[in-house]
Amino acid sequence: MANGLGRGNGAAAASVRPEKFWTSDEIADRFWKFYREETSTRAITRLQFVEHVGYLLFLKLDHERAQRSARFAHPPVAPAGAWPDLALLSGDALHTGLTRLMDELGDQSLTGRPDRQTASVVFRDAQPWDLDRMAELNKLIVEQIDPYQWLTVRQAELGGAFSRMLRDCRDDIDRKIDTGQTLTPLPILNAITKVLGVGPEDIVIDPACGTGTTLIAAYNAMLAANQQLPPTALAGADLDAQMCRLAMLNILLHTGRPFAAPASVRLADTLKLKTPVIRSGTGVVPTVAICNPPFKSNGVQPDATMRDDFWAYRGNFPTNFLQHLAITLPQGARAAVFVPDGVLFGGGAAATVRENLLKNCDVHTLLRLPTGLFHRKGVRSSILFFTKSAPKPNGEPVTRHLWVYDAQTGNHHTDTGNPVTEADFEDFVASCLPEGGLSARTESTRFRRYPVEELLAHPKTSLNLKAYLTPELGDFGSPKEIASDVADRLDEAAAHFRQVAEALPGQ
Repeated sequence: MANGLGRGNGAAAASVRPEKFWTSDEIADRFWKFYREETSTRAITRLQFVEHVGYLLFLKLDHERAQRSARFAHPPVAPAGAWPDLALLSGDALHTGLTRLMDELGDQSLTGRPDRQTASVVFRDAQPWDLDRMAELNKLIVEQIDPYQWLTVRQAELGGAFSRMLRDCRDDIDRKIDTGQTLTPLPILNAITKVLGVGPEDIVIDPACGTGTTLIAAYNAMLAANQQLPPTALAGADLDAQMCRLAMLNILLHTGRPFAAPASVRLADTLKLKTPVIRSGTGVVPTVAICNPPFKSNGVQPDATMRDDFWAYRGNFPTNFLQHLAITLPQGARAAVFVPDGVLFGGGAAATVRENLLKNCDVHTLLRLPTGLFHRKGVRSSILFFTKSAPKPNGEPVTRHLWVYDAQTGNHHTDTGNPVTEADFEDFVASCLPEGGLSARTESTRFRRYPVEELLAHPKTSLNLKAYLTPELGDFGSPKEIASDVADRLDEAAAHFRQVAEALPGQ
């Protein structure tokens, strides 16, 4: 029995230094080495591999928590003895046993088992690798998971390893064009949490959470000021079951929260709901929302037919998520929403949403992001920061000034060859948060103030705004970005023509 837990290979465990000293990079590198050398990379994608590492860590940690002394033990969420039994199986028996276990834990009925709510998210629709890959799965269990005490690994390192492995799967995630998934660079999210002032008292939500990266960035910001956070501190939703599984695992491995606690992620089409991710009936009120919604999707299409509270009924995912949060968040809540630049200047629904957003929320900051960040999507993007407010009795807009930080002009980055770093957003954060507060903001080459009266007077309330930088001759993006920009404008034009056609008499 290696390290007092499991049946694992003692020789393998002995060759690795104690778990409490492991680093996130060390953990991730060891798993990736196994993936390259011990699995068929043609049969198992990187994302499938990381997902199974998450499943196995969940089951192993669940077993370890149940084996602790009575005072600290947690009743297992999985059936008693599930992990030791699984570690003894191979071949057909392993495939059958894991399939049965995934089906049981992924059961959505939860009849008599409210403690399995989190497990039902982690294992919903989960499937083991193909039957002919069971030798590799058995080796992963016996050599890489079972010999070690994962509870003694520092939480930040374990969660960091899983997050890094997910980032290493960016190509696989970007291929999920049916639901428009993408990975958001961590330096941008860290800058967002600073500008929004995310702290331990906040309840942070993401209605299109993907792998949960935004929620983890918020958690790290909250944890810096407080070592104890309530289970309700984070909440997310996504309409992709695989992303929900990964986001839930990401949160569990970062936070160490009990597996029997209520799930912080759920499978849902948020745009069909008239509430934020957290239902108001629970008594938990969100205070911060960070959302990078799908820009485009080749599968699911935006459906706002159930939303009689929306300002506009036609539009794309980003436009609809923007108004969803502006309408459903409680007063005083702060938000940061990613949008493709087309949402800043498009007509129709986008123009209606922009006008209402300025009138009903304090839209205080617009960050124009460097070009190329989401190059696989072929679009330029920005982030709108706003605070939900009550409409003024005199009808004046809530927004007084919109400050635009232009990190786009003359600034090109990609997530591979030239990724953004924390330093790239230091000036943005310093400009947004001067020592004297928002009222002490001052203009600079990249930072400019626009009075709301000027914005509302502009045709279509366009927010396609710059600072004082002059675009360079070659600063129009790649041919793919230019073509995508043209396509976005044509989509807007097509939507207008459809509206006109529907309004015309039949004869």
